[in-house]
Amino acid sequence: MTLTRRTFNKGLGGLGLVTALAGVGAPALAARTLIYGNAGNIDSASNRFAKKWLDLVTERTGGELKFDIKAGTIGGGKDVLDGTALGTVQLYNGAYTGLREFDVFYAPYFARDSNHAQKIANDLLFDELNAAVQKRYPSLRYLSVARAGPWKLFTNQKLETFDDLKGLKIRAPEIEGVIAGLEQVGAKPTVIPFNELYGALQQGVVDGMATLGNLMISQKFYEVVKYCYQNDWGIGLDKQMINLGTWNGLSQEQQDILTGTFNELEPQDFFRATEEAEIANFRQWREFNGEDTTPLLDASAAQKTLEPAIKALADDIFGAGAYDKIQAL
Repeated sequence: MTLTRRTFNKGLGGLGLVTALAGVGAPALAARTLIYGNAGNIDSASNRFAKKWLDLVTERTGGELKFDIKAGTIGGGKDVLDGTALGTVQLYNGAYTGLREFDVFYAPYFARDSNHAQKIANDLLFDELNAAVQKRYPSLRYLSVARAGPWKLFTNQKLETFDDLKGLKIRAPEIEGVIAGLEQVGAKPTVIPFNELYGALQQGVVDGMATLGNLMISQKFYEVVKYCYQNDWGIGLDKQMINLGTWNGLSQEQQDILTGTFNELEPQDFFRATEEAEIANFRQWREFNGEDTTPLLDASAAQKTLEPAIKALADDIFGAGAYDKIQAL
């Protein structure tokens, strides 16, 4: 069955009833332990949220579903997603998809903010995104996105303007939107998997990086890079994917609890928590590296430089006029 926005949210409205009836009037199912994978460490915002979400799913299914959280121990995002497609991992959470349709969200100023990005992903372009996942990964099912907060730029050389990025080697993930944005402002994007990033910065392989801002403290990046800029540089969306065989092996009730619990918790326990954590993270960064190490740059010139490339990318991926529709949303 093709997943649409309507069918994805079907379970949410009836979640209370599903929860109340869990285990009632049906034969007990054998408990299953599903492996959840993410490239960040256990202290990342994504994995703290995942534990709360999945613990509650375990409770609401009466222990029929249990979860083994693999956080930063089974490779980078691509490795985890490939493992989910193969079935060695059952649930994937992460930035990487290998799909242009998702990659463009990470292009600076493609979306105004996290709320805008979520509307684009879960409403305007949901069907297109789901179709892209099913075409590329027939063994995966796309569930939803979580608002992981803005990406940030980090450098060892202090930037006075974004023009100072010209010629700098900046780490990028294997995400087209990030690479396109860095190239447009004259930087030299260097693809490095997330699980190798700390070492690359420590060894001076790159002059800085682009990555999800809420990882700045949990991953101890303050130890290996000096400056973190307050400007948003793309919007982070955690994609939730599940192995299709695993999904088909769940009862309708279990599917509804898994997706409904996610939708119930994401606004407060992930997105709001991420927003609040950013303030604390920047404060801690300054405590470690100095009061002048979290500059806020004038982004107006960079936005003008970036817009033609981002518009062309969006229209190339989603069709002529897509960028204008996105900006009007």
